[in-house]
Amino acid sequence: MTPPLEHFEEMEHQISLRTVATMFEKTAVAVMGIDPNCRIVIWNSAAQQIFGYHGPSVLTRLCYDVTHGKDFRGNLLCYPNCNIARMFNNDNIPNDYLLRTHTVDGKELLLNVSTLSIATDDFPVCLHLFHDVHWITESPRSPVEPPMPAPTSVGSLTVREREILRLMMQGHDAHKIASLSHISYATVRNHAQNIIEKLGVHSRVEAVVVAIRDNLVEHHP
Repeated sequence: MTPPLEHFEEMEHQISLRTVATMFEKTAVAVMGIDPNCRIVIWNSAAQQIFGYHGPSVLTRLCYDVTHGKDFRGNLLCYPNCNIARMFNNDNIPNDYLLRTHTVDGKELLLNVSTLSIATDDFPVCLHLFHDVHWITESPRSPVEPPMPAPTSVGSLTVREREILRLMMQGHDAHKIASLSHISYATVRNHAQNIIEKLGVHSRVEAVVVAIRDNLVEHHP
């Protein structure tokens, strides 16, 4: 007999922080978990491999003091009460975004970041899942790295699509882009799909990275 839904909801709130941390030790995805005060409470071995920081050295530190993350233009993304923290504390989950940061030795990193929220028996934890995508902007690439489209001409994009792409590069989601552009959400989705198809990629993140790599918007405002 299947337990009632209320049982699963109760179990969700009973999970311990240690259990969550242990779960993500068994994945190759780099994971950083922060509490509502932006202090790091989870730092798995994959995060240690990417950033170079050992777990004990970062636990309880403020996340923005470790990542110092910026967007592709160099604007600061990680700071006290940042947009991600505000969305998390308001029970909202942001879309994936790109983060420029550095390892403990100063090596530049380009990461795609996904976030999710987990309720533990202590407090809600905001998990940041980091995927290293620096290979997308590197040239030449080794044969084992995933292929990316050849450099793209900005002429294939309409003026409106370039505007949408620029807003995507700034980290805005479709609803925010619709508001800023004074168009409907459905129209933004259609433009985004056209951009993805014209750039020969498979996602918004890849479209943004290709735009950065080929200076599609920077050089053609």
